[in-house]
Amino acid sequence: MVRGVLRDDEGWIEGPGGTMTRRLATALVMALATAAPSAVHANGESGTGPPTVFERFVLSACSPCVRESYPIMSLAVAPPTLPGFPRVPAGAGARPGEITIEVLRAYQPVRPDWKSIAVRITLSVTTGPGSETFRLGTGLLDGVDVRGLAQAVADMVKIVTVYPGDPGAESVDVDFHGGSVRFGVLRMRGDAVAYVQTGDLPTLLQRPTWEVPTTLYLPVKDLPTLATALGQAAVKIEQVRGN
Repeated sequence: MVRGVLRDDEGWIEGPGGTMTRRLATALVMALATAAPSAVHANGESGTGPPTVFERFVLSACSPCVRESYPIMSLAVAPPTLPGFPRVPAGAGARPGEITIEVLRAYQPVRPDWKSIAVRITLSVTTGPGSETFRLGTGLLDGVDVRGLAQAVADMVKIVTVYPGDPGAESVDVDFHGGSVRFGVLRMRGDAVAYVQTGDLPTLLQRPTWEVPTTLYLPVKDLPTLATALGQAAVKIEQVRGN
């Protein structure tokens, strides 16, 4: 699927001359994409540009630009007991941390209707009691996808417990991914743990979950609280979209 830098959350493009349909917009974007060279970074990450409409809007269609942040929730995460991951030392990854959720809005000051909205997920961890907290990673998801994420997180507990999977499978991984974030539940040999990851999705999905360094694990019982916070973010997005 080809995405354009000027597509808003509803799939239309607005500019000084009015509004044009998705078909015409796609034709223009395809012409620009054909003219632009592709690139791949030395670390294997995609060089095709930011993964969200919000980031592309800020970079290419919002100058001068007003950027607003609306805090939703900071969820403290207790270190869960992890399954025995292959080739991972015992206790690795089981760190206390925090998940911070914010709604972001960007718009041109002279055209407040020319805007884009996203949610920002920040993962932080500590190495022990009384230790300093440091940022593990930050990811973005376009506002139009946040309600679907909230529902998916709410359903993950049921999916991972009801779905029997293949008895021969070493692990069962249920996830929602979009933008530069990934939420999921991993079940291994009968034990389940929830996780949140941030980063380049093609890179994240190529590796086993437990080999991604920007992974914050949390108990499965914390997922309903996380789903509620994401639902609150979806409500806030509807509010700021209408302002």
